[in-house]
Amino acid sequence: MKAACGWRLALGLVVFPAGGWAHFTGEPGHDAAAARLALAWRPAPTLALAAPSSSKPAAWTLAEGPAAAFAPFAPAVRTRVVGDTLLVESDGLPAHGMMVGITAWQQQVPLPQPYAGANAWRIPLRPVPAPAGTPIRDRFLRGAIALAVNGVPIFNPQNNRGAVSAEIGELDRWGGHCGRADDYHYHVAPLHLEATTGVGRPIAFALDGYPILGLTEPDGSAPQTLDAWRGHETPGLGYHYHASETYPFLMAGFRGVVVEREEQVDPQPRAQGVREALTQLRGARITGFEEMASRSAYVLRYEVRGIPGSVSYQREGEGVWRFRFQEPAGEVREVVYRASERRGGGKGKAPSPRRER
Repeated sequence: MKAACGWRLALGLVVFPAGGWAHFTGEPGHDAAAARLALAWRPAPTLALAAPSSSKPAAWTLAEGPAAAFAPFAPAVRTRVVGDTLLVESDGLPAHGMMVGITAWQQQVPLPQPYAGANAWRIPLRPVPAPAGTPIRDRFLRGAIALAVNGVPIFNPQNNRGAVSAEIGELDRWGGHCGRADDYHYHVAPLHLEATTGVGRPIAFALDGYPILGLTEPDGSAPQTLDAWRGHETPGLGYHYHASETYPFLMAGFRGVVVEREEQVDPQPRAQGVREALTQLRGARITGFEEMASRSAYVLRYEVRGIPGSVSYQREGEGVWRFRFQEPAGEVREVVYRASERRGGGKGKAPSPRRER
């Protein structure tokens, strides 16, 4: 499922410098906050996330194992078993659209990430129940707490400052945005993945190893008797969590054993940034995002008080990206970033037209 051909809210066609054509993903205006938030983790009604299936997928069972839940997204997502651990490899980018609808933008953009080899995601195949669960509220504010079955990490619903991302305009229509390393991730349950997986199958796995299902049980009924972590045990599925459309969106805490180190679950992969993190561009609204060449060239379009701007970027080598900034004020800049030269996030300075407070 390709974003370039799957999203038909086209503003028009543009020619990228390399000569490729792509459809724009449009933004039909900023709705009331509650309506916009609903789009963050539910498929927008005007977007065709997947063709309706002619047959209902079989409900997932514990006997299948976690690897089967990731299979619909192969070969972009790859799995292998090492001992009691499922290793999951991906580049962290989904097949669906990204970034459109964000109104609190930190000027980060999606880059493919090296979640592979020794830097793969690790899902315990035999989760160990903890003597007492571990809540996620105001904890685990760095890094992922779960991994979606399309290979995209899921962070705490709270951002690293403690604010709920879905409530302050930070998330796109699919419930995601980019972190300080230009790493795309969700902050809510990606319920829209059920268009591919089918209802009753996991949409994610918490990093303690337990699966996360959508709003219902496999038979379509509402889940009953959820515990404090929004989980319960049922025949065939064993212990599992259920997502929700309001906070905490995912599980409320870890039922299984996890190691907490430096405000995150440890171990987990590291994202590879190529440039310093910037600050929020006040008044910006992301209106479009296009993949111009597979995993190697992209364009993000935005507006600041109705004046358009864009960020175009393309891969020029391993860990090397050329960025072209078209500022709303009219300035055009090109910068080449190299991962080996990144001095760390949080200290980057925005160009002068972007220093709005």
